[in-house]
Amino acid sequence: MKKICIGVFLLIIVGFSCLLFASEDTQKDSLAVKKLDQIDKKIDNISNMQNKMFSETKNQPLLDKKFGIEVNLFRLLWIGNANSFSGTYSVFDTKKNTEIAFPIYYINPKESKELNSFLLDCHYRYFLRNTLNGFYLSVFSRYAHLSGYSGNDNFYLYEQPNKKITKNKLGIGIGVGYRIFSYKGIYWGTSMSYGRYLVGDSDVFYGNFLDYDDDNEQIIDFEFLKFGWAF
Repeated sequence: MKKICIGVFLLIIVGFSCLLFASEDTQKDSLAVKKLDQIDKKIDNISNMQNKMFSETKNQPLLDKKFGIEVNLFRLLWIGNANSFSGTYSVFDTKKNTEIAFPIYYINPKESKELNSFLLDCHYRYFLRNTLNGFYLSVFSRYAHLSGYSGNDNFYLYEQPNKKITKNKLGIGIGVGYRIFSYKGIYWGTSMSYGRYLVGDSDVFYGNFLDYDDDNEQIIDFEFLKFGWAF
C-alpha cells in the first residue's frame, strides 16, 4: 500500500512539473510571437518610410532649376472685346519647399469707356509635401492700377460715364493651388485666391454691373490654363 501511495505521489509531482514547464513554454512562445510582431511592425514602418523618402527624393524635377515663367494660354488665344495678358515669374526653393511668384495681369478693353486694369501680385506658396509637386497654400499681396471713367455700376443706381479717373489700390489675401512639374521643365498649375483691398476706393468706375473686376472691394481669382517653363 505504501508503494502505491508513493507511486501516486510521484505521478502527481511529475504531472505538476509537466504543467509548469508547459505553461512556461507557452508564455515563452507568446512572448516570442509578440516580439516577432513588433519586429514585423518596425520593419513595415521602416519600409514605408524608405518608400516615402524614395518617392519624394525621386519626385524632385526642380533640383537643378531655380526660376520659372508662366503664361495663361487662354488669354493669349482669346478673341473678345478686350486685349489681355496674364503671366507669372517664379523663384523656386526646393530646400524649403516654397515658391515666390509674381503674377502680372493686364486688360485693355476695346471699348474706350470700360475699365483698364494692371495688377501686380506677390505670392508666397508653401508646398504640403517634401517636393514642389502637388498642393500648396499661399498668402499674397496685390497692387492694382485702374483707369477708366467715373460712374456708379450699381444696378439700382446706374449712372452714365462721367470723367476719366485713375485709382491705385493695395490688398492682401490667401489661396490654394496645385502644381505639376516635369523633368523637362514644362509645368502646369491651377489656383484659387481670395482677398480684400485695404487701401484705395472701390465701386467708383463706370462699367457693366454684371462684370466682376478689381473695382470691387473683394479679390476673387481663379487660374486654370496656365503653363510654364522652369529653367
